[in-house]
Amino acid sequence: MNQQMSKLVTQALVIIIGVIYTYYQQHRAKIDAAVKDNQAAKTALDIVNKTAVFVVHKLEAGDLDNKDKQVQAVKLVQSTLQTLGLPVLGDEVIAGAVESAVSAMHLAYDTQKPAAKTVGASTIKIDASEVTKALEDKLAEITALENSNEPIQTGVVDVSTDEQGGGPMSD
Repeated sequence: MNQQMSKLVTQALVIIIGVIYTYYQQHRAKIDAAVKDNQAAKTALDIVNKTAVFVVHKLEAGDLDNKDKQVQAVKLVQSTLQTLGLPVLGDEVIAGAVESAVSAMHLAYDTQKPAAKTVGASTIKIDASEVTKALEDKLAEITALENSNEPIQTGVVDVSTDEQGGGPMSD
């Protein structure tokens, strides 16, 4: 019975694989076209994001108000896609990329200015470059410790290897 069941499962798998292979052969042109369209859409989306960043920075210095800048940015990105012969994505997608680029630009401007935080009666000024430098120094220190053969001190004491014994709990 066990051998008969394994033959039956093997035959079923061969039939299923044959059906899938036949379907793939019959619809290969459609599948390849869909994959090609998907690659073109990925390329278009990548170009939309990169172009949006460029356009937002160029329009920032202009005389337009923010709404007009956004409309102009969407039009410029759409014309770039048309010029390159890529599929033009929807206005919502391009507007989202423009908003993302604007947010990234504002974030970049904000991190260049020192931040101030009030704690109690005193104000602490935080410079983003100082924080970045401190993090880079810590990362270099951790990397150096990981690359050395010395055990890393974590502040946790392992009491199970204490050979002296004694202490408050011993008799």
